Amino acid sequence: MKSNPCNPPIHSYTSAARSKTKDFITCAVFFLVFIGDVQTMTHILRHHQQRDNTGLSTLSPLEQLTWPHSDVKLLCGISPALNVTSNWLQMKLKWLHNGKNVDIGHRYNLNHNTGILVISNVRLDDNGIWQCVNEKQLARAINLVVLETPKEPYLLIDGHRLDPGNLFVPVKENMDLSIECVVEGGNPMPSLHWLLFPSNANLENEAMSSGLLQSNESYQDKDVSRSSAKIQRVLRAHHNATVACIVTHVTLVNPLNTTILLDVQYTPSFGISRIPGFGIPIREGIPVSLKCDVDSNPPSSPVWQKDDSVPPVLQTDDGFLNFTSIRRNHSGWYKCTSRHLLSEYSSIGYFLNVRYNSNELEAARKELIEEDNSGSSESVEVTVGGEVQLECPSGPSTAIPCWAKSSIDNGLQPIGPSSNLHIDQVLYQEAGEYKCIVGTKNQNLEKLRVYTLHLNVVGGPVIYIENRTVVVHEGNDTRLSAEFCSNPMVNKVFWIASDRVIRPGTAVGSITAHSITSSTTSYCQVATLTIQSVTPMHSGEYNLIVGSGKTLVEATVILSVTKSTRNREPVQTSSSSHSVCSKMFDNYLIMCLVTSIFTHLKH
Repeated sequence: MKSNPCNPPIHSYTSAARSKTKDFITCAVFFLVFIGDVQTMTHILRHHQQRDNTGLSTLSPLEQLTWPHSDVKLLCGISPALNVTSNWLQMKLKWLHNGKNVDIGHRYNLNHNTGILVISNVRLDDNGIWQCVNEKQLARAINLVVLETPKEPYLLIDGHRLDPGNLFVPVKENMDLSIECVVEGGNPMPSLHWLLFPSNANLENEAMSSGLLQSNESYQDKDVSRSSAKIQRVLRAHHNATVACIVTHVTLVNPLNTTILLDVQYTPSFGISRIPGFGIPIREGIPVSLKCDVDSNPPSSPVWQKDDSVPPVLQTDDGFLNFTSIRRNHSGWYKCTSRHLLSEYSSIGYFLNVRYNSNELEAARKELIEEDNSGSSESVEVTVGGEVQLECPSGPSTAIPCWAKSSIDNGLQPIGPSSNLHIDQVLYQEAGEYKCIVGTKNQNLEKLRVYTLHLNVVGGPVIYIENRTVVVHEGNDTRLSAEFCSNPMVNKVFWIASDRVIRPGTAVGSITAHSITSSTTSYCQVATLTIQSVTPMHSGEYNLIVGSGKTLVEATVILSVTKSTRNREPVQTSSSSHSVCSKMFDNYLIMCLVTSIFTHLKH
């Protein structure tokens, strides 16, 4: 089965990355060649279409292409007067090259009957503007283009030419990178294009496709063509990305290219995991493992510390601390450190709590809700619009976990049965406290375990408008409202109506912008605009603008005023509910009992 080079399969980054890079460049090159050919033909046709009946020099020069070492004929374009003999010598005809007289002879031969100039063994020096003139007439000029194939391109960084054998260019994270592509020779001037595409590991990274590579127009100076490109801010997502300079030219069947791979140096980031998972109580005597993953370039090794000292067990080479039978004296603060480029870096601390009192364990098992409310729950942070997966640690139990979300009235809103709760495109409204309930099949309510996770949503401002088009009868009052959310909170809010800026708590005529009120959702507020005795003059757009830091967002509500007296039917809204945890623990009513327990204890 033949593979499509423009849609190659994804393999691990070694030799497969080379193949993918080549295929990517091939696809891009085909596109650039097509554009280059269209531009070249358009350029030539444009000149040939600019003719008139006089053939005078007021028209742009005709473009004529030729290869070196060939013979070319240049038409004069001046016709002799009717009362003058057709001998061109009697017309005192002469040819100009770039405004200078041409000495007829040697390689330049003039046909005295037709006025055609024949240039033998064309050289690059013959490139330029040729024009046939006499004492009274000036013919239309001819732009003779002597084609020359450009040489292989090369790259410059900070004015230094890169070694062709050096594929990687080191650059630090958050720094800018300027690259210059140089091509010697080439007539007419070749076209230089830039491409930036990621490695296999970063194919889905949005930052790589958002136009971070800024390029300038190419120019030619003394037969050397140049073009520069700049990455304003190098990210760690650019690591192993490819920067390519593509050269297209009318003489090239296949464009030329030169590439480099970015070797981005970035400081360590730490990831700490635990077996058993976070949220499961650690009881003395069970096996426990702590794992530290360090992401940095150049790579650095993790080093565990307990209470700023050596840990009680030996660390493995891959960052594990394995406690075969954990003891009470193993409790304490653990953190992961790493030495990177002559500097020390450290993760946040994690407190490992080993429970050893059987009475304490039994009390904790029966009073999980009180313990959960005391602050032992786990917190997860996610950016608005992203995705997150909340894991419910079931421990040794074979029960089916059930998820619920705490409501504003301290109740529980059932979500559904699942070991993991996956949320796509997270909204600010989805922030809050989530509870995972796990039980056994013996219907013993004392065996129920509740794990609490707090979902914290961060990001820039977002505006939610339920009705973007509002229709109101003339003479009635109307209300326009919108909910906006941000974490951190917004610090700029105002309405724009009829080219007027109306800030919350102020009024302009019959239009009043009310003070901002809190929403029922975390990190959210409500902005309201009322209009009294609506008239057709009030029809149009009403814009709400909110800002947080340097970020501003805008939402528009369209108000339509009608004179119709027909009564509008009220809009019926319906709320949907869904059944959760059906037949959980072989008992259909267990979720209702759990919900009642939570509601009772919280009240």
